[in-house]
Amino acid sequence: MKTKAIISAFHCYNPFGRKFYQPIEDYFIGNLEKYRNEFDRLYILDSQWSPRTFKDWITVLNTNPSERYYDVYKKILPNIKEDEVLFLDNDMVIYKPRVIFEAFEWLKKYDAVSIYDTIGEKHFQKLGGQSKFCPYFFCSRTETLKRFTDCEWGPNMPEHETLGKLTEKMLEVGMKPKEIEEDKSNFLFGEELGERRSKNLGYYHVRSGSLPAYLLSHRERGDKQYWEYLKNQPKSEYLRHCAWFEIMGGEVTPIITDLNIPIYKWEEYVKNFRIFHGL
Repeated sequence: MKTKAIISAFHCYNPFGRKFYQPIEDYFIGNLEKYRNEFDRLYILDSQWSPRTFKDWITVLNTNPSERYYDVYKKILPNIKEDEVLFLDNDMVIYKPRVIFEAFEWLKKYDAVSIYDTIGEKHFQKLGGQSKFCPYFFCSRTETLKRFTDCEWGPNMPEHETLGKLTEKMLEVGMKPKEIEEDKSNFLFGEELGERRSKNLGYYHVRSGSLPAYLLSHRERGDKQYWEYLKNQPKSEYLRHCAWFEIMGGEVTPIITDLNIPIYKWEEYVKNFRIFHGL
């Protein structure tokens, strides 16, 4: 039987405020623990994060914060003992069984199983006209990936984004890809719930899920960039991040208070947010 590993990069974006990142770690690992029968080991690539969760099915590999995470992926492949690997961002929310199981199951017929993207100039017929595999949900055989460590895995825009060149090289030698559906639907603050719902796929990529932790760490230090971010960035987007962060177990009341949002309105938003996403 093939052995299966999940690999996730944990990067703390500042060397302070570590406590604000803990809910992301707890939630990610807590979700994976529910589906422990679907994989064998989780590898955490630790970049200034210092994980505090110790379990016998988790291996923490310390990485250089100055190294790009996609370069680290290539670098650590010799340390991976499992036959198959699934790369997941730590803000990829897995909330239903068989999501992980089915990703690995597809490797019986395909060489790469991934969410696809359209970023970059190069697009491929084999990807249905899309451009590349996505690093936040990408599954392949360990030995297969070792064949491609000499090529660039990072971005080189406008030609390609992250994993774009790897995608091209894998397709050139006849590797068979399988697309995994993605859900990019959002429920924004101030929106009426109505009948519209997410795809409820059992997985969802938050995208920049560490943002509230980053903001809260700078707020605690009294850094002016915290206030500048609240003033200059799209409010609906960072409130979406805050909703996910609260669902992960984080405390966002300081941000909500600073924005003069009544708590009852925030609680109603998070309640409807859960309903929208099927959580």
